[in-house]
Amino acid sequence: MSSADHGLPEDADEDQKGTIVSNEEWCEWLRKDLRSSPVYATHSALLDECCDIAARWRARFWERKALWGRIRRGRRLAKELAEVAPVIARTRAAIEALDLPEGSPKVVILDLCSGFGYLGMFLSELLPADKVERIVLVDIMWAPHNVERQEKHLNPEHVLDPNWPIRLTTSRANLKIPSDRRILARAFLAHGAPAMILGVHLCGMLSLRCIDLYNSCPGFFFLALKPCCLPKKLFANRGDVFEGANGHWFAAAAVAVVGKWNQGNWHGASRIELERKYHIWVANLSKCVECAEELGDGNEADGGAAAGAAAASAAAAGAAAAGTSLIEARAHEGEPPVERPRHGNEPPVERPRARAASCVVVETHSVQSSWFLNKFVFATRAWSCAPPSFLAGGAPSAQAAAAAEERRAARLAEFKSQRRKEKHERRLANKSVDERAEIERLRPERELRDRRVTLTITPLSFAQLQLRCWLEVHTGTFVELR
Repeated sequence: MSSADHGLPEDADEDQKGTIVSNEEWCEWLRKDLRSSPVYATHSALLDECCDIAARWRARFWERKALWGRIRRGRRLAKELAEVAPVIARTRAAIEALDLPEGSPKVVILDLCSGFGYLGMFLSELLPADKVERIVLVDIMWAPHNVERQEKHLNPEHVLDPNWPIRLTTSRANLKIPSDRRILARAFLAHGAPAMILGVHLCGMLSLRCIDLYNSCPGFFFLALKPCCLPKKLFANRGDVFEGANGHWFAAAAVAVVGKWNQGNWHGASRIELERKYHIWVANLSKCVECAEELGDGNEADGGAAAGAAAASAAAAGAAAAGTSLIEARAHEGEPPVERPRHGNEPPVERPRARAASCVVVETHSVQSSWFLNKFVFATRAWSCAPPSFLAGGAPSAQAAAAAEERRAARLAEFKSQRRKEKHERRLANKSVDERAEIERLRPERELRDRRVTLTITPLSFAQLQLRCWLEVHTGTFVELR
């Protein structure tokens, strides 16, 4: 009897069809499914090893049918494994290169927006337990601790299983809320232990919040990020400017789009616009990562820095092994940039050679054949036992908030001015020499005509008014007339 006779799709796994019960045969079905994924060409050995791990899970959880059904859930296990394979490979290489000094605490791994927790589950089986203390699955859908789980919450039954080689724990946190990020850092990073932060399929602003957490916590020596959806148009409409801790900034209007997913279909901006802005989004995210060495005290002086450098070397070697998958590598005080050949419609980029101590790399791994969200950001640096920076600081003052608002307005005006200039240059490129000369001849007259005067009346007291006259010129600058 075929799967259609059971009312199942043709790609249903053998557990659903009810035709194969042995672990070996089920494992072979999983391998066959993964071989159809484009990522199998570059990570075949790792995926085969993970298939054996999944077969052991099947034997362990087989008696608990409901639990095994949630783990397997049709083809979801194969899909999730294919998408996290590059992150597993880089994390494993960084841990293998890590040389912890004697007496140093073991590594803590934070898996942000973990969902069911497939990434942490596979890492628990693959990483050495003598170097990793625990893996924390962070997601807003976990039930808070000491609170009864409701139907809307994720079921942690698989996480609570005592047979994981490396302990798995859960933590409920909304990364968009600063207080939740501080609580997360205080709970897992304030004790001086080295840490790694992983984020796969972080939608919109969650990717930027992940980088903020990495930048503010010296205990992180490794970052793996796979950005997903672009920011919503709301951020562009209110004139937001995104800024990293290292001073790099970019306007929300450069990356924000209109649209949403509905029943697996995208309704909104065109694929061309999405792909163009996704490249800009990932490039700016990588530049927001603080890759300078963290200078601290304690264990870092005699082993922490070396551990971070070893992890960075492993990441750089892995990036070099990726070949044409490597898009960009950036390092603190790196060598002059080296341009590499482009492939297909890939935008031109420059790739500085990475220094061993700290580096940021952007790689492309084809984990999805029908979509373009295939970029990964990896960063490494020396780790420090210093506490997170935001735990020592207080709330920003009114003067600091005002200065930030002025800086935002100035940068937004600069972005708009640059965009107008680029638009003007694109139009000129389509004109003949005579047409360009005529446009330049008429420019002074047009600029004079385009000027407008705005009056702003600000009351200083009940009996006095101050009149300010502002002249806005076409470049977007403001000149006060006295």
